[in-house]
Amino acid sequence: MIKSKRIYIVNLLMDILPNSGAQRLKAKLYRWAGVKVGQGVEFFQGIKVQGVGELEIGDRAFIGHEVLFMLNEGSKIIIEPSAVISSRCTLMTGFHPITPNGERIISREGTTSVIRIGRGTAVLAGSMILPGVKVGEKSMVAAGAVVNKDVAPYTLVGGCPARFIKNLK
Repeated sequence: MIKSKRIYIVNLLMDILPNSGAQRLKAKLYRWAGVKVGQGVEFFQGIKVQGVGELEIGDRAFIGHEVLFMLNEGSKIIIEPSAVISSRCTLMTGFHPITPNGERIISREGTTSVIRIGRGTAVLAGSMILPGVKVGEKSMVAAGAVVNKDVAPYTLVGGCPARFIKNLK
């Protein structure tokens, strides 16, 4: 479980630590804040973790510049080993249901879910992974895609919403 006060400090430090250096220090800081970090993970600058869910990052994963992890309480993001999350991607575990008969169109009550990014997968620059999505092993999410459904292993998807482009095997 992420510790909110500690992750706040880590988020501030990620803006001033070297872009591609100090990897062991970055991993230690994330672990201190409650993130499960594997061995040999590469973190670039400007990464933000918001919320108090669970975040697991597998061995040799790559987390690019200004990636945003949004974790609702009770939710989880799992980045499996050797996965790549490229610059300015957003992974969000919750949303607010539409309530046309409520006080406002979007409910105050939120939802929680699990996002899983498979082993060796690449989520390319500016993509958004929405709540509950599983991206299969060695798949590729094209730059700028919005993924709202599961992605099969060894598949290239792209677009808004993301659609099948081709099989990669």
